[in-house]
Amino acid sequence: MASQPVPRRKAGSVDRGSGPLPVPGRAAEVDAPVHDAATLGLVDRPGREYWWRQLSTAARDRMVTRVGPIVEWWAYCHPTDRERPYAVVFGERGLAVATPTVNDRGGPAQSITVLPFVPSSLRHAVVVQKPRRPRSGRPALPGGDEPQGYDAELPLPERLRGFLGNLPVEAQARLQRPFVNGDTFARGNHFYSGNEDELDVWCFLAGRRWVTFVSGHGSGLSGPAHRASWRLICRQAEVAAR
Repeated sequence: MASQPVPRRKAGSVDRGSGPLPVPGRAAEVDAPVHDAATLGLVDRPGREYWWRQLSTAARDRMVTRVGPIVEWWAYCHPTDRERPYAVVFGERGLAVATPTVNDRGGPAQSITVLPFVPSSLRHAVVVQKPRRPRSGRPALPGGDEPQGYDAELPLPERLRGFLGNLPVEAQARLQRPFVNGDTFARGNHFYSGNEDELDVWCFLAGRRWVTFVSGHGSGLSGPAHRASWRLICRQAEVAAR
């Protein structure tokens, strides 16, 4: 199956289910931590379409063949090699991550890691935050609500925690809920593009049992936190035994 040069979702396509995202066991009532928002740096660099095209056709085809049809994706330069692409594809059948490496001859290549999903386990929920009146007596939080208590600290990289802090509290909770309810964090990453007032965002957190992916748009971000608005889709699927 050949991939398109730049992946596009089909018009009108939907996920296979909606409603509460599945987290097993009665421990699902445990609250996830709310993080402090870090300042998100903006650089003048090509966007995700450019970096997707920097992947070889074979690498793109391998990703789409193994996890497609594509639901969401991003591509960017790798943090340790600014001239080479890194890509994430969240598909109906799995999550694929392409990382630059070298082949046996010392030439450039892509290492593709795939987390396959349990068939029909993909679900989604929509997270909406609208502008609101500020609360008196204390500044509004970037995420939109009061932080909820959680005693332990999740083993998330500092950059990832700082990024999550910019998202609505509900989105932070949905991304982290598997890990405060028994799953083990394995990897995660994020990407954003836009300007100081509007951002498109993508983020995934993957554990041994669950993968959660959030994507969407925020606006009014340059002013007071209570004026910000977000519309995000949070997708989650169960990882198949390998």
